[in-house]
Amino acid sequence: MSTPATASVRSIDPRSAPRAMAFAMHGLEKRFEIVASNLANAETAGHKRLIARSELFSQELASAKASDPAAPDRSVVRDFTQGDLLDTGDPMDVAIDGPGFFAVELNGRTQFTRALHLHAEPDGTLVDEHGGRVLGEGGPLRLGSPTSKFEVQNDGTVKGDGADVGRLRLVNFVEPQRLDDATGGYWRADDRLEVTGAQGAQVRQRQRERSNVNALDELVNLIAVQRQYEAAQRAISVESELRRRLNDGLR
Repeated sequence: MSTPATASVRSIDPRSAPRAMAFAMHGLEKRFEIVASNLANAETAGHKRLIARSELFSQELASAKASDPAAPDRSVVRDFTQGDLLDTGDPMDVAIDGPGFFAVELNGRTQFTRALHLHAEPDGTLVDEHGGRVLGEGGPLRLGSPTSKFEVQNDGTVKGDGADVGRLRLVNFVEPQRLDDATGGYWRADDRLEVTGAQGAQVRQRQRERSNVNALDELVNLIAVQRQYEAAQRAISVESELRRRLNDGLR
């Protein structure tokens, strides 16, 4: 009768250990990149943190053992929960309180953002800090003059010197996770994404939405990933040494 230990040894495919560890380390490297990105954007207005679906090294390893090498990488999702709103006192700052996105036209494409810092072009067109034209429900918003005093009301209505110039275009998506990241803190949507209204959202002038990244939590995650990666490296080293001794014993 075989002992439990013998049965356990016979059940192990010696060829699977290096492959499993390699997959696990690849997953940990991806998690490191995610955490580093979150930390780098902890102070970026309107930034939404990235989350790796697998949080533990044991899950990485178990998934690696069962995975097909040709299978796609583990999903990474973006956390679109609201960040804290910060009072800046600057009338150029505009934020969304609730779900949704502002629409901006940049380089001929409509892009979406959670934060605006506005100024007026010489022709009165409102643009954000990256030069994108801020879109209203009827197209780009334009003040009567670049020196017009403007006000943004909670429903998104923009007034220049007391006169209505349009309403900010606010949109949301049925599946915001499918938005593509773009430079400048923007997101892009392809034609397949279903657009909805930003129900319940209000616009806040003189406020900026902070990133929803918790820097302390991300530092803890960074340390955990580093330790798990080091553990995987040690495991590979031990497995290599055992393989070497086994080969030496068979000679």
